[in-house]
Amino acid sequence: MKYFIQNEQIDNTIKEIRKKVRLSMNGVVSDKMKENGIRYKQNFGVDILRLKQIAAGYDQNKDLAQRLWALQIRETMILATLLQPVDSFSPEMADEWLVLLTHPEIVEQCCMNLFAKLPYAAELCLRWAKSDMLWHQITAFNLGARIWKSIDDSQSDELVQRALEISDTAEFHLYKSIALMLSRLCRTNKELSDKIYEEISYMKNSDQPSKRYIFSEVSQEISFLNF
Repeated sequence: MKYFIQNEQIDNTIKEIRKKVRLSMNGVVSDKMKENGIRYKQNFGVDILRLKQIAAGYDQNKDLAQRLWALQIRETMILATLLQPVDSFSPEMADEWLVLLTHPEIVEQCCMNLFAKLPYAAELCLRWAKSDMLWHQITAFNLGARIWKSIDDSQSDELVQRALEISDTAEFHLYKSIALMLSRLCRTNKELSDKIYEEISYMKNSDQPSKRYIFSEVSQEISFLNF
């Protein structure tokens, strides 16, 4: 557990934020998430639009964001991704946050609101993809799908090869994220699109659901691009 130096102003701000979250609680949504196996330490079922409205009422602040993230409540973690300044978020902090990324929704919000805006996002993406940890890999490929335009040729080659290496998996969120990243990379140019299609062509009639899913998603993207 991470400990913080007492700061009355920030403590009061957090109390205020938590009150707004509670007042915006949607028990039906929260219960539905639990029924679908989506379990958080605490979840008030507040929709993303409302969380963005709450975040808009505060200036970005590193200390505030770090404390909100450490609470490990669904809503405070999403708010943390919106309130953390990019310029004060180090690679070491990214690795710290990564440890708590075990829900697809938080992965998506973290990648969209924060990770994708980091100047070193591509380096994080590649490093996390090489990890043996499932949610590190899921986060990496989700991030790759967000930043595909800024991934250079060398990084792209490594990410594609890593995706192929671990494509034989029963973990839906992993092969979904792999398919999404490969599909986005196909938008780079026809040359890369053709290369990726050649690499995955054998998956079309695979016995593995993960590989058939990847082939289906990527081939549909290529068909849509119509280079």
